[in-house]
Amino acid sequence: MDHLRRMREDVPEPTSDSLNARLAWRPGHPNAAASAARRFGSGPVPGRLPLAVSGAAVLVAGAAFAVLVLGPLGFTRPDPVTLTPASPTEGSADDGATEVMAPLAEAVRSQPVDGAVWYQHHVSADAWGVGPEGDRYGVYSITEVQSWVDTETGQATHELMSADWSLVAERGREAWKRDGSPTRWPREEERWEIPRGDEEEEGPFTPGTVSYFFGDTRMSAQDLQGLPSDPERLREMLRPESEERLNEEDAAEAGFVVVPDPSVETVRVNLGRPLPPEVRAGVYEILAELPGVRAAEGVAEDVSGRPAVGVAYDVEGLLDGRYEERLLFDPGTGLLLSSERVVVEVPEWAADWAEPGDVVAYTLYETTEWNDAWPDVSGPEVTEGHH
Repeated sequence: MDHLRRMREDVPEPTSDSLNARLAWRPGHPNAAASAARRFGSGPVPGRLPLAVSGAAVLVAGAAFAVLVLGPLGFTRPDPVTLTPASPTEGSADDGATEVMAPLAEAVRSQPVDGAVWYQHHVSADAWGVGPEGDRYGVYSITEVQSWVDTETGQATHELMSADWSLVAERGREAWKRDGSPTRWPREEERWEIPRGDEEEEGPFTPGTVSYFFGDTRMSAQDLQGLPSDPERLREMLRPESEERLNEEDAAEAGFVVVPDPSVETVRVNLGRPLPPEVRAGVYEILAELPGVRAAEGVAEDVSGRPAVGVAYDVEGLLDGRYEERLLFDPGTGLLLSSERVVVEVPEWAADWAEPGDVVAYTLYETTEWNDAWPDVSGPEVTEGHH
């Protein structure tokens, strides 16, 4: 793809990486507009507040089900108590994931912290079907963003650097030519304009305070710096509190076991936050041990072609087919390079433009690092934001 080739040629290899929590994204679905708006801080958007199904199951009156709710303003709420049918294999960690993540955790511990500002520069893309109904082709809506979080003051700001597009796959080129080789697609009810053209402000946005949910606990950027590095303590903090937590002995008698783990998305969302290296390494260890997380077999590079290793897990939507989510890391530094969503089973509404194996959403982290550089931006503090 042209955009990825340009990025590979023009952008230096990243020193680090981070992540946006995006479980609620659904390609070409009304939910996607709301998800994108939360990521980039834009105004009201069409579409419903997203709901997405988590990878674990919750037993209620003998029926297993689970949902992960992404609330307003980008908060990721953890799952309730998670139960799975008792068996020798269910609820156990994948040894391959541990083998992948262990050296990455060691590598990330050695990453320097050269300042109090957490800086990220990333490129994100969502896939959409465009063209006449029933004969569409896929295009990416691509946005390039840089952001800053000052862990001493708690202030944060971001800047939309550029907006672009590209075809999802070469097989769509003839259909694109058939439609006159367009380079822009007007905003529709279920999605933004492609490329995005509604944020014209130059320079970083007015800074505001930022806060996070670490498990059920709301924390400032300063609070994150005081988190423990011990994985067991972090795991307990990330486990959701529940006023109706089921008794483990009663569950065992019923033939079920309690999985003492947070959801994968509750852990994953922290990969993009300003965590000290030792804490980040602890989060890696937790991620590797979660049920359903496995080594990303056969994956040697990210979608832009950079060498990478990582883990994967399955994502199933209510009406959205099936996907594999990949978290890929730099094998040398241990830092996150990309998150990528790959189609496993195409949903009916995307059958005319998507195929198994298509990457329908990605975030490429070109740079993530600690420094003391704050952008030249000032102004009144805005209402407290969330991240």
